Amino acid sequence: MEEKEEKSKKKLSKRELAYLFGKMAEERVSQYYLCRGFTVLERNWRMGKTEIDLIVRKDELIIMVEVKARGSNENDAIDAVSPDKRRRMVKAADSFLQQIEGDVMYRFDVAACTGTIEDFRVEILEDAFIPTDLV
Repeated sequence: MEEKEEKSKKKLSKRELAYLFGKMAEERVSQYYLCRGFTVLERNWRMGKTEIDLIVRKDELIIMVEVKARGSNENDAIDAVSPDKRRRMVKAADSFLQQIEGDVMYRFDVAACTGTIEDFRVEILEDAFIPTDLV
């Protein structure tokens, strides 16, 4: 019994805290879109090694969302989406969109979650990048 209590009191590592913060951020961002009438089509959708955190849809608009969670004293979370990551997201989005019937519009948003696990704010940058800018 004492061993179980010791394990439950164990502090999480920085890596475990970062993972938990990221998952909480993704959930908060999905709630943001749900409250605005979007449907979550996919979470953590993968094409090869590339992952799109959230794919949401409202009517004929599909949004590919990259969620970046950062501590309040770190660099801007939006800046953390490198040009290489953007190019890979565009390729993955092209693959995903081939599965969709009919004509749709799409865009790429970046959700910046800044603060701590207990208290963070979400900033959505709509149309964070344009696919043609990356060619």
